Amino acid sequence: MDYIKEIINKPDYSLEEIIGCFEKVKENGDVAVIKFDGERGENSYTVFVSFPTKKRDMLRADENDLKTALLKVLSKYIE
Repeated sequence: MDYIKEIINKPDYSLEEIIGCFEKVKENGDVAVIKFDGERGENSYTVFVSFPTKKRDMLRADENDLKTALLKVLSKYIE
């Protein structure tokens, strides 16, 4: 969780660092999905994290901007 917090609090980070955060999600046994929805006119990017072995509600963001959706879900994830 410290790695994710460190990355999302940086003023400038790379796509590789964000992918590294989702690798940490995977290492924790959780599932992350990034969806590009061409049918939607608005909020066409969906990012969610589910917890198959934990009693925790799924985290989800639907946004017009992929970066915003990724950061929103990661921020909720480390809460």
